[in-house]
Amino acid sequence: MGWVDDFVAFAESRVDDRMREALYTRGVSDEQIALYRLGYFDRELPDLPYPKEFLDWSKDGGKLDDVIVLPLTTTLGALKGLQFRHVERERAGYMDFIAEKGDLALFGLAQAMPHVWETRSIALVEGGFDLFPIQRTFPGSVATLTARVVEPLVRILRRLVAQVWLIYDMDTPGRNACEKFTKHHGEEFKVHVPKYPTVPKIGGGLTKDPGELWEAGGEEKFSKHFRSAMDPQREPFHV
Repeated sequence: MGWVDDFVAFAESRVDDRMREALYTRGVSDEQIALYRLGYFDRELPDLPYPKEFLDWSKDGGKLDDVIVLPLTTTLGALKGLQFRHVERERAGYMDFIAEKGDLALFGLAQAMPHVWETRSIALVEGGFDLFPIQRTFPGSVATLTARVVEPLVRILRRLVAQVWLIYDMDTPGRNACEKFTKHHGEEFKVHVPKYPTVPKIGGGLTKDPGELWEAGGEEKFSKHFRSAMDPQREPFHV
C-alpha cells in the first residue's frame, strides 16, 4: 500500500456522527459512504511518506481544514488521487490532487465498473456530490471532476461501452460539454443527454446540477424522474 491508501484509511477512521449528518444532507447514504470509502480530514497529517508535491500543494495539510475526502480510483480500483471539499457549504469548490500520473483516476470509476461491464453503459456527471443520488438509480455512474470527457476516458469508453449518458450541469459549460461530446463522438456511442428541471433552491436561486436538484426535491421525486429519463429504450436526445 502507498501513502494514498494509508491516507484514505486514516480519513475513513475519522468519519463521525457530524460528518455522516453532513453527508446525508448532500444525498449520500451509509452504503455509499462505505462503498466509496469517504473520509474526513482536518489539517493534522498522519505520519506517512508524503511526496514533496503533496506537502507543497496542501501547505503541509494546512489548506485542508475540515474537509470531506473523496478517493479517486482507476478502473481496477487503485487509489491514485484525492479530492477534497469543505464540510461548510459556504466554502464551495473541489480541490484535487493526483498522486500518480498515468492511469486515469476519477471519482467512482472503480465502483462503476461491474455495472459498466454488465450493461455496456455509463453515466457521467461533473462532481462527486452529483454522483451519489444518480448512482442509486444508475450504478454505473462516474464523476469526471469537470465538465469535460478527457481523452483517456474516451479510450476506456471505446473499449467498454456502447451507451453514454451525459448528466452534466444545466449551465453553459455543462451544456456546451454535452454538445461537444455528442458532436465528436455521437457516431461512436449512443449518446443520451437526459433533460432534468431547474427548480428553486432553498435559500434562493435555481438548481443547476443533480446534487442541488436532489436537495430541492428529495429522493422520491429525483429517482422517479431519472428512472424515466434514463430508460435505455428511449431514443437519444442530442443537444
